[in-house]
Amino acid sequence: MGFLMTYHEIRFTGNRTGDAPLTWGQQCIWDEAKWFAPHHEHFNLKAVIEVPEGVGLPGVLGALRDFIEDRESLRTTYPIDSQGVPYQHVPMGGSLSVVEESFPAEEARSAARALTERLQGTPFSLDEFPVRAGIITSGSSPRFLVLVIFHLAADIWDMRNIVSEMKQLLASPDGARGTATARDHPFDEAQRALEPRGRAVSERALKHWRAQLAHAPVDMLAGRTATPESSRFQEIYIGSEALSIAIHALARRLRVTPTVVFLAVASIAMGDLGGQSRAFFLLGCHNRFTARDRMATGTVSQDSPVTVDLSGGDFRKVVQRVWSAGLSAYSSAKWDPTAVAAAVEEAERQRGERVDLSCNVNVDLEAGAGAAEPESPAGAEFVQELRHRTRIVKELGTSQDRTGRRFFLRASTYSKEIIVSLRADTTVLSSSNIVKFLKDMEELAVREYEAGRAAPAADG
Repeated sequence: MGFLMTYHEIRFTGNRTGDAPLTWGQQCIWDEAKWFAPHHEHFNLKAVIEVPEGVGLPGVLGALRDFIEDRESLRTTYPIDSQGVPYQHVPMGGSLSVVEESFPAEEARSAARALTERLQGTPFSLDEFPVRAGIITSGSSPRFLVLVIFHLAADIWDMRNIVSEMKQLLASPDGARGTATARDHPFDEAQRALEPRGRAVSERALKHWRAQLAHAPVDMLAGRTATPESSRFQEIYIGSEALSIAIHALARRLRVTPTVVFLAVASIAMGDLGGQSRAFFLLGCHNRFTARDRMATGTVSQDSPVTVDLSGGDFRKVVQRVWSAGLSAYSSAKWDPTAVAAAVEEAERQRGERVDLSCNVNVDLEAGAGAAEPESPAGAEFVQELRHRTRIVKELGTSQDRTGRRFFLRASTYSKEIIVSLRADTTVLSSSNIVKFLKDMEELAVREYEAGRAAPAADG
């Protein structure tokens, strides 16, 4: 706790009020949050933003007020009707309590991290606005703004917008934005889903789901019968500069995105793990394709099934198949959860067996980011040496995950590293085997990178 703690009340208003159903993206998050309740604090997204010099406390509070007024999703609550169905309620206005903590300048950054952990560590309630904020000051000067936002009100791609827009607001002379940004909000998205064009979007996605479900494996991770550990679901991540160099170099060489290369590596590793000739998983898709989509507030991301044929072909061939499969998945990632649930039930009834929807993959890799590829002939040896510096970190285990999920692989860019985390059911993968899987992915990517250095570049 800081030497001084003060609370400030921000009052904000909107330009409309009303009720609407949850969006499809919100329904997906709601179902997960309900499954984890009351411990769904891991759905709290965070951001720590450095305040520019010269911006005073009134400027930070004013920028935060303007920001909430511009983003309808941050001033929306989620009641439950008499039938037990959740919906979104947009009030005309409200208030937010913002905590200010004062620390010496040399402690400000660590104080911001501590405040973030505290604000993030408590789940949001249904009648609470889905945003929490705190300010770390040194003397009379704000140093850091901390934001914690419920996943119902933003997804990880929207958090990029949130950080960027808050930085712009704080950099303005008076901390104020002026005029509101024209953008779509979850209220608008929910209304469109009820229209014929919205139903048509979902129906196109359902065709993709049905085609994938017809050939989905019964058990993608067959043959694993490990005894569960004390916390049944274990999560481990690696931070690898070697993987970053390999993934980005292969992407340039094969003229695809880093995401495609990563998914190819992941698909091969998953196939090897379960002894499968095809990889099948649900891919997290951002659903932000147009300029309007990119500016939309709220959580619009949804999963889409992907099948990758791993038979008969080298790594380049797998990359090509991933590119094609991923394109189909991304173009079919807006769907009505009720309709998809019915499609899964129908597929299992027709097949007379279950389908395995337990594997999830989320990738958020930035093209052009990460460590630079060594130019010297000894570059491959340098990258192999980097593997000895790969960080391995074990997170706190949990007793449960999303209903039916046993395998959740994520990748993101951090400085010169790619961070890859895997949370798995330890009846499928023990902690030691989770580490092995992640290191096997790194080894495969580096091996393909080394092979590619000695081969001519792709013709496209």
